Amino acid sequence: MSSKTNLFRIFVLMLTLVATGCSAAGLTDTPGDPTSTAPETEPTASPSAPPTSEPTPSPAPSDSEVPRAAAEAFDTDFSKHTVSFDEVTRVLPKDRIPAIDEPQFVAVDGADVWLDNEEPVLAVEIEGDAKAYPVQILMWHEIVNDELADVPVAVTYCPLCNTGIVFRRTLELEAEAEERVLDFGTTGRLRFSNLIMYDRQTESWWQQASGEAIAGTLTGEELTFLPSSMIAWGDFKSQHPEGEVLSRETGYDRDYGQNPYVGYDEPESEPFLYQGPETPGELPQVARVLGVELNGEAVAFPYDVLQDVRVVNDVVGGEPIAVFWQPGTASALDSSSVAQGDDVGAANAFSRELDGQTLTFRAEDTPEGSRIVDDQTGTRWNILGEGVDGELEARQLESVVAVNHFWFSWAAFHPETELYAPDTGSVDGEGTSEAADTELASDFEINLYQGEEEFGESTVMFSDVLAEGKPVILNFWAGLCPICRNELPELEAAYEAHGDSILFVGVDVGPFVNLGSREDGRELLDELEITYPAGSTPDQTVLRDFQVLGTPTTHFVLPSGESIERLTGAVGEGRLRSNVEELLERSDSS
Repeated sequence: MSSKTNLFRIFVLMLTLVATGCSAAGLTDTPGDPTSTAPETEPTASPSAPPTSEPTPSPAPSDSEVPRAAAEAFDTDFSKHTVSFDEVTRVLPKDRIPAIDEPQFVAVDGADVWLDNEEPVLAVEIEGDAKAYPVQILMWHEIVNDELADVPVAVTYCPLCNTGIVFRRTLELEAEAEERVLDFGTTGRLRFSNLIMYDRQTESWWQQASGEAIAGTLTGEELTFLPSSMIAWGDFKSQHPEGEVLSRETGYDRDYGQNPYVGYDEPESEPFLYQGPETPGELPQVARVLGVELNGEAVAFPYDVLQDVRVVNDVVGGEPIAVFWQPGTASALDSSSVAQGDDVGAANAFSRELDGQTLTFRAEDTPEGSRIVDDQTGTRWNILGEGVDGELEARQLESVVAVNHFWFSWAAFHPETELYAPDTGSVDGEGTSEAADTELASDFEINLYQGEEEFGESTVMFSDVLAEGKPVILNFWAGLCPICRNELPELEAAYEAHGDSILFVGVDVGPFVNLGSREDGRELLDELEITYPAGSTPDQTVLRDFQVLGTPTTHFVLPSGESIERLTGAVGEGRLRSNVEELLERSDSS
């Protein structure tokens, strides 16, 4: 089925059902009132070509002009807005896709009758209160106003962007003494093909992908993202046998389990009614990615890559994270039956910090299948970040807010995003290493704690170190890192033996990974009587540029700037000795 056919099918479905009172997402504004519609005078988008052509949306209003139908349907201050109304496309009237305001829930056993193990659900857990929201229901309602552990939440899903996002639906406003609780509905509008919600208290418009109020009284306010996971039903019920599941008894008559967006995520498909920035060409527009944004840095992890590597150890915004992927979750947007969709797998992101140490993870194949283990303890972990066997059994990794997107959507709302590309690595010895030669093209500043006499000044660039014409052992460490404490004396011994031929440089990244201050770093050097050059850097991007996936991380660098090995974790005396020999041999022969 071609992408144009898919788009036209969705488009005609919406238009036909708007006219007949039976929209793809439902036209009734209230249960039991099939003729009720919201007042709208602005014309909806309509096709201007025969059925074989792609639909064309209606012209958008100018930036300064508030759309007439919006002004009539929403009682808010549209003079406040942070986006151009040119970017907004009206598809359906207000609330024609009805949010669920009084959700009902059933036990796992009850839901198991109508949910297949592979079906995707949006899983949320707050303080032990775990709930699953089946995508087969969310795709017809897009918003569920709910509470978990007495926390008001909005569970949202935009099928056009494949974004399942959970927000805390409370705001702390300076002018109000107490938190304001908001309830959300659907505007019937899209921006960059993404759902625009509205709150019923002020009728301000909110962008689902960003959680920001983009027009109306609350413009500029932001909702708090809460961790959630798009996983298979079978994984949820295994992890949370006492959990609750959103019931099909919604008060609306819908074809739950049927997908009205058949074939929408085919590789050649195009986003429905997308009017936004040009999508970067590294991936197809509807390629699945897991998006992570921390401390101002955004990274997209492509599902195709995750399927190959299964586990990623990375640093985003200075925070060490892991991304896990496993097969067994169906696409909700592929087949006419949600349960019969292609297996696209599931991905989740977690902090790699636990009990003061930074873990590194790997996927290993066993006769029973692939499993995820950490290098430090050998504990086995599941897709939800729980230790299931080993020293850390029953321990839970802290979830990182990570959102499934189609590539076009993530790139549109995160134009500065990085796209993750895997390293070729292997597990060897005491740590995890990358053995392939890699040119270190990035430069960074080092503010020396000690060793100024080696370079003639207290602040040097890494390029100045390479300019000395010697091989370099570049060690990233932290003042409160237990493994670093054990390793630094071994590096000192190697420095005393080979310091004339090899430059040793230690870079303290403790402040970036919450493992000590610069003062902690200095104190550790003094305590262990380390004498080789060491200092800190103000440039947090070294964590990503030099793939510092944990502390310590050590690069063995030729004078040319090639890293012959990057090793995360303890190097060990044997590995250190062999790498020193290789550095000297390859430097002499170059």
